[in-house]
Amino acid sequence: MRLGRRFFLTLALFLVCASAQAKVPVLSNAVPPNELYTGYSYVTQSYDQTQDNSISGGMNGWQGSFKMRVLPWVGLKLDASGYYAQHQYTNPRIYFFLAGPQVSEHFGRYNFFVHGLIGVAHLNGALPLSSFVPSSSNNVGFPLASNFSLAAAIGGGVDRAFNHFLAWRITGDFLHTNFTPSSYAQNQLQIVSRDGRISTGPVLRF
Repeated sequence: MRLGRRFFLTLALFLVCASAQAKVPVLSNAVPPNELYTGYSYVTQSYDQTQDNSISGGMNGWQGSFKMRVLPWVGLKLDASGYYAQHQYTNPRIYFFLAGPQVSEHFGRYNFFVHGLIGVAHLNGALPLSSFVPSSSNNVGFPLASNFSLAAAIGGGVDRAFNHFLAWRITGDFLHTNFTPSSYAQNQLQIVSRDGRISTGPVLRF
């Protein structure tokens, strides 16, 4: 009798546990598979042709990305960003268009991720109307010639969820480009090839 009672108690406990487990979603499916992000972004260097003087500095801009899940913990990410500055001698503008894998892991309301992206960067810059070309120098006062370069970004970040569909992101990257001087010396060798990038903003998950 006792053996039968233990058997039925064990069976009942097993069924309760199995039922509870069935109601708990698998962690990889607990978060919607797609992410759409946009936010403020900052690069730590200024992509102008006078990196060795006092007007050098960072650039403000924007970053947007779309990620779709292809495996439980791996997604394909498309990333675009643009940065702008206004200096006395040039107004640099640079755009990045990148793509690559992103690996994510969820812990409660937090989603940690790393990514490796590759693509292209485009640099140009108009000559300000107020600028002038000093007679003693040929490395300032030129508009940046349109220039394309291979580009890569390695980094990661964290999302903090507010609910099932909305989160806030903080992310950082190491950027690499390979811009070269133009034939008219408009893009000088001082243009950086290594840079840092930080970004923050809302993430829509669906």
